Amino acid sequence: MPISRRELLRVSSLALGAGLTGCATRRAGIITPPSPRRFGLARVLISPDRVIRTIVGLRPFRPSGFVVRAEKLDAKTVIHNYGHGGAGITLCWGTAHLAVQAAADLPTREAAVLGAGIVGLASARLLQQRGYTVTIYTKAMPPDTTSNIGGGYWDPVSVYDSARVTPEFRQQFGEAARFAFRYYQSLTSDVYGVRWLPVYKLSNDAPHRTPPPESPFSAVDPLFPEALQLPREENPFDVAYAYRHYSMLIEPAIFLPALLRDFHIAGGRIVVREFAEARDLQSLRETLLFNC
Repeated sequence: MPISRRELLRVSSLALGAGLTGCATRRAGIITPPSPRRFGLARVLISPDRVIRTIVGLRPFRPSGFVVRAEKLDAKTVIHNYGHGGAGITLCWGTAHLAVQAAADLPTREAAVLGAGIVGLASARLLQQRGYTVTIYTKAMPPDTTSNIGGGYWDPVSVYDSARVTPEFRQQFGEAARFAFRYYQSLTSDVYGVRWLPVYKLSNDAPHRTPPPESPFSAVDPLFPEALQLPREENPFDVAYAYRHYSMLIEPAIFLPALLRDFHIAGGRIVVREFAEARDLQSLRETLLFNC
């Protein structure tokens, strides 16, 4: 049957309003899954004959924590950004932020980045976003870097020896962690291989406790959203205490090529080259170097 223009507009506005109302009730961001107790957890099938390969990567751990500092090398300025221990993928954006800040007062806008692992790529991308022309010099390219075999769960562990922590390191650790956590949230997508997931910490001895103020991790613990000590009726595990929070999983096999693509799109250049010693750096035309 024919319908008047006025009636069409009225019906359309009602449908649009209903659609917007439905969208407004949807929850943005993290989607809390149903309780595992309700559906049960499948037993993981583990056996030696299911192992398809074994690989090992070296974590450049330093008891005093990662290094971000500037050093003069004749006419060049070298900003070191290394030693992340077990948290290179986790902290890469944060320590890159600290390193780029250290160069902010220098007049040059041309930079060399040494290394094409996760820390080098993150440093290069932040430099590009701040208007630098960037060349990466590296002896290995993804997928042949240690970063490619790293575990990409966001949690800055195995970074420092508690007995060696200084107030200065605690401050930069907190700043790097906060920046990295925020930055990764802007990358959550299939394109970058970054996604949220629930993480459970299980114990029969004691519930999860907030780190003391003197611990560097006191700046990290509040970052995890929807953190909760599960009540007994919601605890699906055969342990006394289950603590759940949400964090991000970063898949290196997807994430590293995506950063390389972004770097090239932004005009970046890569030179495959190995430096045997520090004085070899004098041959580079750039006066600002980031040692990653």
